[in-house]
Amino acid sequence: MKLKIYLYRFIRISLGILLMFYSVYNAIKYPVFLDRLDVYFNYVSIFDLNFIEALAPLVPFEEFVLGFFLILGMFTRKALIASIVLFTFFTLFLIDANHYSFAFIYFLICLISIVLLRKNNYDINTGYKNDFHQVIQ
Repeated sequence: MKLKIYLYRFIRISLGILLMFYSVYNAIKYPVFLDRLDVYFNYVSIFDLNFIEALAPLVPFEEFVLGFFLILGMFTRKALIASIVLFTFFTLFLIDANHYSFAFIYFLICLISIVLLRKNNYDINTGYKNDFHQVIQ
């Protein structure tokens, strides 16, 4: 059982670190990120909406917050749900923009988030519930 707890933590923290590093990279190279967004929005047909284009520059900051929460293990369930929604949208958006390799990467990250959400019972708080309950009695 402890192996599953450690594996869950490792995957959760690794995903959080990946998100944080990628978001910091995009924030440092923010003009390049904005240019890449312009290229994506030139190719989209379904997601060619003004509010999506207005919110797209906030993506690195959203990824940073999600990664931060995943690393610390705070609001893990909510962060995983938000990441599933966000990465599903990224996957569909990138497929619409004909960037299939990036869409595949975001699809894999979305699958990892789904697995972590389904296996949330290996989180730090629930893994030691019985031990904590025995200490109180």
